[in-house]
Parts: sequence; structure tokens; C-alpha cells
Amino acid sequence: MRAESEARMDEGDLPRTVPVPPVGGLGMIWAQDVTGVLGAHGGMLWRVPADFQHFKAMTMGCGLVMGRVTWDSLGGALRGRRNVVLTRDRQWRAPGALSASRLNEGLSLAARGLSAEFGEDSRTDEAAGLPRLWVIGGGNVYAQAMAAGLPDVLVVSVLGLDAAQRARDRGLPESALVRAPAISTEEWRIDPERSDAPGTWRPVSGDARWRVEVWRHL
Repeated sequence: MRAESEARMDEGDLPRTVPVPPVGGLGMIWAQDVTGVLGAHGGMLWRVPADFQHFKAMTMGCGLVMGRVTWDSLGGALRGRRNVVLTRDRQWRAPGALSASRLNEGLSLAARGLSAEFGEDSRTDEAAGLPRLWVIGGGNVYAQAMAAGLPDVLVVSVLGLDAAQRARDRGLPESALVRAPAISTEEWRIDPERSDAPGTWRPVSGDARWRVEVWRHL
């Protein structure tokens, strides 16, 4: 769900600015295969329902910033969350979404008045205490936020499958694959209290077993 096509002129061609880090912190959340593939051609290469539920729990009552292709892949606004879509098309409109042409503008729109709209943060368990502002895709938006040094937390679902092989099975070229940003251990560390133990997996859901890694910026 958090993927996009490098060939489309939307996320990748947004004006590059250095946004001001939002109050309360910024998180980025995505699902990837074991090699870091997010998806291909703006779509998913898998179905893992338990991860969808995990994503919902992490982001309910939060502000979400995404690119156009990610928005298109969702099929509509995510309920109970503020949806902000980055696009160069200033005439673009969609039910349940706000639009912004720059990442800093999008983050400001997504963060403004969340408590007034959704109430105080009521997330529990794994999501308790995490940011209420998230970048959810696609690859170019993740990369832009990382390059600007914005995120404080990364929540990564690692899926036990080979997305590249799935893409080949669908006749998609290697160039269609979209990859997650690299996570440098010089800048990030695993939060062991929130992450699954190394080498362990959650039960198979749909197409794959899966695990969660939560990274915090040093």
C-alpha cells in the first residue's frame, strides 16, 4: 500500500525544500520484503491482512502525508485519519483529502489541530507514545524526508517473501520495483522494546509471515 512508480511525474518531481520538523515528532511507516522492495508500478505485490491492521493501529487519529501514486493505490481516503496528498497539480481535489505541493506544507496541514479533530491520542499497545504525524509513501517521499533528516521514528514491517520474483511472475521488469530508503545504523538504532526479536516472525497472514522493526534516530 505504500508504493509508487518512479516513472510517474508526481512525487519525484516535487520542489525540494527542507521542511521544519513538526512538533511531536515525525514517523515513517512502510512494509517491505526481505530485500527492501516496497512494491511496483504504484501497487502492492502481496496481501498481508495482519500488517494492514497493524498499519491502521499505528496511524488511527493521525495525520498522514503521501504522494499521488500512493493515494491512488489506496482507492480513497483512510478513515479516522487526516489524508494529505503531495501533488504538483494545484487543481487536484479528492473527497477526504487535502493537497499540498511541498513536503513542508503537507506536514503542516497534516499536523494542524489533530487533537481538535480526532481527540487526544488514544492509541494503545504497540502504537502508544509514537508520533501522530506519518509519511506513508511512496519511495520518493520517504527519500525526501530522510534526506532532510526529518523522521524521528521508522516503523518497518518486514515480510518473508520475494517481491522481485512476484513482480517477474506478473511480467514486470526490474525497473518497476520501488525500494525503501536505506537505514544507516550510524544514524538509527532498533528499539528492542517495540521491535520483534531478531530472527523471529509473526504468524503467516495472507501471503507471508512478517515481523516489525521500530527504529529510532540517534
